[in-house]
Amino acid sequence: MGSCGSESHGGGGVMGCSLLLLSRYERKGPSSRVRHYNYVPALEQAGFEVTVAPLLTDEYLDSLYRGERFSVRLLLKSYARRLRHLFDARRYDLIWIEKEALPWLPARFERAFFGDRPVIIDYDDPWFIRYANHPNALVRAVLGRKMESLVANAEAVTAGSRALADWARASQARRVVEMPSVVDPGVYPVRPLPDGPFTIGWIGTPKNEPFLALIAAPLRQLHERFGARLRLIGGSGSLELPGVAIDRIPWCEATEADELTRCHVGVMPLTDGAWERGKCGYKLVQYMAAARAAVASPVGPNASIVVHGQTGFLARTPEEWVTALGELAADRSRAQFMGQAARQRVEGSYSLAVAAPRMAELLNSALLPSASRRFSAGLELVAK
Repeated sequence: MGSCGSESHGGGGVMGCSLLLLSRYERKGPSSRVRHYNYVPALEQAGFEVTVAPLLTDEYLDSLYRGERFSVRLLLKSYARRLRHLFDARRYDLIWIEKEALPWLPARFERAFFGDRPVIIDYDDPWFIRYANHPNALVRAVLGRKMESLVANAEAVTAGSRALADWARASQARRVVEMPSVVDPGVYPVRPLPDGPFTIGWIGTPKNEPFLALIAAPLRQLHERFGARLRLIGGSGSLELPGVAIDRIPWCEATEADELTRCHVGVMPLTDGAWERGKCGYKLVQYMAAARAAVASPVGPNASIVVHGQTGFLARTPEEWVTALGELAADRSRAQFMGQAARQRVEGSYSLAVAAPRMAELLNSALLPSASRRFSAGLELVAK
């Protein structure tokens, strides 16, 4: 580790470059899986030697999703493991961080470990809000500008939405690249719409499940008019929507794509808040990859992912939700056609095959300024 060869290989990487990935979660964590782990095979093919070093384990995430109190033991083990990786960070050519390396500690503690090694930071949520708007005044005073400090000192920042990219630029990031969350379409089978009751799909984690309450009344109306059902993939299993028929499906990476094909449409309701405007609309991309039309609140990137009237509908009011879902329930041939258009859109704009070369090139280019600085520093030492 610590020295790159000069030979280009594959998708633009430099052969033998060592990359330390400081992800937040293991593979069960959606943000880590989608925005980091799914890229690793392509990056290795491009010549990077990737070391994956998650902070939080699947065990921690399972406990969190069950609504249990956090385990101090698990957190201490997580931080101890992270510190071991940070003490070795300067042995790597490049550091790739999901959000932050040491949550709840000031930025200077993180930067001290990296020296002159180039750092790339990725955001798929407006993480800065957690500190800047924290109810504790001490947290706001100590950490309120932490994320801004991190991005200002990074070689580059990748942002999952325009709102996050704008924030990073305003925070004096040297380079900002907007990278939407993508999928491998080959993992998602293309199948005809299923027979039986009109099925409205939703996929996500327990923390996002409450957004479904925003469309409780439209879902009840759809159930009364068409016998519609809600297929809830993931979630906590505790969501109650009186008058709505719910089929609860445990989430599993190996089966999620297949489960989506059992739906006729996918939904993503959101409130229009600062946090929501920074989200990446990943579940919409999943629905569309499964050749299913999507209906979504026009919040943040949702408004650009869904092409209204072509790949799905954007719905703001309860009446618009009823109209959009009702049209698809009443005309399944149209739903099928829109789903096909949605799949084509994913293949062209939200595919891992399209995004992976961009990511490899970005990581590769981040090495060049750092190498130049180290070379200049060496010349200065020789001159002295």
